[in-house]
Amino acid sequence: MEPQPSGLNLIQLFTKLAGLGAEWVMWLLLAMAAVVIIIACERLYLFLSTRVDVTGTARNLIRFLDIGDIEKARELVKSGKAMEERVVADALSMYERGAASVEEVAAASMIRERQRYESKLSYLGTVGSNGPFIGLLGTVIGVILSFSELGRNPKGGLEVVGPGISEALVATAVGLLVAIPSVISFNYFKAMLKSRLNNTDFLLRLVVAQLKRTDLVDFPSLRSEQMAAEEE
Repeated sequence: MEPQPSGLNLIQLFTKLAGLGAEWVMWLLLAMAAVVIIIACERLYLFLSTRVDVTGTARNLIRFLDIGDIEKARELVKSGKAMEERVVADALSMYERGAASVEEVAAASMIRERQRYESKLSYLGTVGSNGPFIGLLGTVIGVILSFSELGRNPKGGLEVVGPGISEALVATAVGLLVAIPSVISFNYFKAMLKSRLNNTDFLLRLVVAQLKRTDLVDFPSLRSEQMAAEEE
């Protein structure tokens, strides 16, 4: 008896794996959906609980900086939990050192805050893009099993393969049901993050513009140190 080709053995191997059924695919999709719900709720709470009145904050910030009251400006944002407040607070902590230091600290702070708000969003995007393919895998497995059953009962016709294929298509539907909310959530949070970053940049530009306008006039000791350093 001649040995069977290795390719045929490989096909038989995958056929046996398909024989395990597509139920595990459904459980996988349900587990992914549960994680999506948890992450979406957690991210939604973070974004909603850290909202800030950007217009009001900007007006108060300009008012305090115009009169040179840096301490009140710092007090305005130091206890905030929002991205805008935390970044501006870091920037104001370096206010006396000049615009260059403020911009550098603000850039580093923006990176930190972006990571905080962007955390776990990649999972939503991954599920949104791959959920339909996982569901399709379950459908393909179901179709394989249906035609295998037809091969064992060739006279059965549609009565044999129909129910199996119908059940297999459920996997694709579930995959879409998991993927669509994931994509919507991912895009929604990305849009919110972009808005928060724009708000933060707006407030930072106000701080830097005010600092450049004063040109360190209010910090003679620092100016003297800089001039001495330049003379050396």
